[in-house]
Amino acid sequence: MGTQSRHDFNEHGDGNWTNPQVQAENQRVIYQETQGQSASAVRAVAYGTAAAYQHTLPQGQGQGQGRVPQAQTVPASSYPVPVNPAPLPAYPYPAKPPYRIFRRFFCSLLALFTLLCGLAGATAYWAQSAIVDTDNFTAMAQGLATDQDFQNSLASAVTDDIMASPTISTYLGDGNSETWYGGAQNWLYDQTYTLVNQATGTVVASEDYPELWAKAMSDSHRYNFSGETRPAMLDFSAIYDKASDSLRATTGISLDTSALPGRTLMLDTGESIWPVNTSINTLIGFAGLWPILLAGCAGSALLGFLLWPGSKCAHLACVAFIGAGLLWATALIGGGASWLSGLGQGASSSGVLFFQKLSQLIAESFASYLNGLAFEVLIAAVVLTLLAILIAVLRVTARPATARFR
Repeated sequence: MGTQSRHDFNEHGDGNWTNPQVQAENQRVIYQETQGQSASAVRAVAYGTAAAYQHTLPQGQGQGQGRVPQAQTVPASSYPVPVNPAPLPAYPYPAKPPYRIFRRFFCSLLALFTLLCGLAGATAYWAQSAIVDTDNFTAMAQGLATDQDFQNSLASAVTDDIMASPTISTYLGDGNSETWYGGAQNWLYDQTYTLVNQATGTVVASEDYPELWAKAMSDSHRYNFSGETRPAMLDFSAIYDKASDSLRATTGISLDTSALPGRTLMLDTGESIWPVNTSINTLIGFAGLWPILLAGCAGSALLGFLLWPGSKCAHLACVAFIGAGLLWATALIGGGASWLSGLGQGASSSGVLFFQKLSQLIAESFASYLNGLAFEVLIAAVVLTLLAILIAVLRVTARPATARFR
């Protein structure tokens, strides 16, 4: 029907073949196209063979009897032009160009990179904010101030350290004297131990102990997270000073605790290899990468969004759904893991218990953070999915309107 058929259909309405205006316009276009062709070519295209255009004159008109009538050819222009010409041949849709397949593959790699960078960046940000930061770490470790098991263990360790001080051991020994006066000495040792234990227990159970514990954690954190290479330890100087004051107020015994070894609870007991210090310095370096990791995650997500050949919002929503699932799975694994397993080997019983309790607090903090982040990512994925559906609906409804006014 020529190159003007689509334009003409839109001009004359819905393109119905029974429309007289459409039929007249088609006849005019086909007639103009066939003017430059020969009569035989027109007959071959329109009617198939030349015999279909021939008819025989009546017998006896200008011819003798018994003669074979001669076929007379009628010009093609005298025949009506067919109203419904043969439809154009249907051509197959062209294959997708190779670069579209390459773009999908490249965007899939970008999505994988986005997920990995996002998970690593989220973990690094949590480590920076929850562990490396002194105030946040102190707030997280504040739960140990109300843990009865750990505080009773710490009070017993302080009592044992005070009883082993030169001031008391010189006169009372270790409670296992076998001398002729050992019975009296051992009795005095037991009585003194009870008084010291009550004094340290009073410190742990006092109302201002949480503030005292927060100071001890803050001092220990600043020492261990300084970035220097040295043995890790816990500084309980504030607790020892408070215990000394409580002992003086209870028994009248004045005891100098500044030289007691328990004031600093050593976490690394090796000579030149300090695994706790090495782990802390490695964590500090990893936590400092969170801006780079999150920037890489955002950049790869944006690049994949721009290069994806299909629905861009649907692609980004799919990545977000996978990311939410990955965060939840990591939170489930991290929440049940022992973060500090293997550390503190060789430390005192109080140090080992401190690692166990602190590991539980770290696991709870990590799981809570990732669960909250996964929920936020899931909400973003749902919003992107709804946006992709809305865009698809608008495109479908806009096609008839565009064709009507074209």
